[in-house]
Amino acid sequence: MNKAQVLKKLNICYYAIMFAALAAGTIAYLLVVWQKITPIDPLSVWGKVIQYVVILDVLLTVPGGLWWHKRTCNRLAKIEDESLQLAGYHRSAKWRIILVSNTMVLAFPAFYLLGAYMSMLWVAAIAAIGWYFTKPTEKKLFFELHPEVEQY
Repeated sequence: MNKAQVLKKLNICYYAIMFAALAAGTIAYLLVVWQKITPIDPLSVWGKVIQYVVILDVLLTVPGGLWWHKRTCNRLAKIEDESLQLAGYHRSAKWRIILVSNTMVLAFPAFYLLGAYMSMLWVAAIAAIGWYFTKPTEKKLFFELHPEVEQY
């Protein structure tokens, strides 16, 4: 695999996450509007459980995914074989995208399931900011696999 192929596959994963988040939010919205499910009171036990799960997910996966990828890239930078290095980078960057942005897929439906509870939209926004910073680019690939080079 060369750099262009790695970036192409990562971009597919990157935009698939947004598609999944929008699809999950749309489905939850339609289920509520068509009255297939009743919105859950945010102050009920189930409402609090949903909030705790979504908030805990964003608190663990956003910094965890970024930290894990950085650690993996530092290890990959020491590998001489470029094909092995790119394969490892592809796997790590794909998991970074999934980990950092998975909360969007949970928070958008939670927003509608909790009766348009605004806090879930803010949690989705936090995940979306993290998702934005995982955008795969050639420059980012270079600097993450060459940490000794200073960026200006």
